[in-house]
Amino acid sequence: MDSARGAVLVVDDDAGIRESLLEFLEEEGYEAFGAENGRRALELLEEIESPRLILLDLMMPVMDGWQFLAERARRAQRSPVVLLSGLAFIQGAPDVADFLSKPVNFEKLRGCLERFCRRPPATV
Repeated sequence: MDSARGAVLVVDDDAGIRESLLEFLEEEGYEAFGAENGRRALELLEEIESPRLILLDLMMPVMDGWQFLAERARRAQRSPVVLLSGLAFIQGAPDVADFLSKPVNFEKLRGCLERFCRRPPATV
């Protein structure tokens, strides 16, 4: 795996979705990390270098995506966030770079990776 492409954090409570996204990202050459909820994602953000992109589900136990976004903003974490949701569209999501509906279309995900991961990482 060429970690020079950067890391991507996948936050989704559905293990099947999370694992398929992690596998896809690794096949595309990204270092990929997974978290089953927002709280675990915040813990991972303390342990790993700032990811180039965060793929975030909204409906999760323990800490949902909305709570994660609020805490992330409080901590001034700057990685772009792409929401993943079974809903067709989500309006008013704060500090979100893009939206992908579930089931995730891997070509659209590849487009997000091209847009957000080709740039140098944001400085904190």
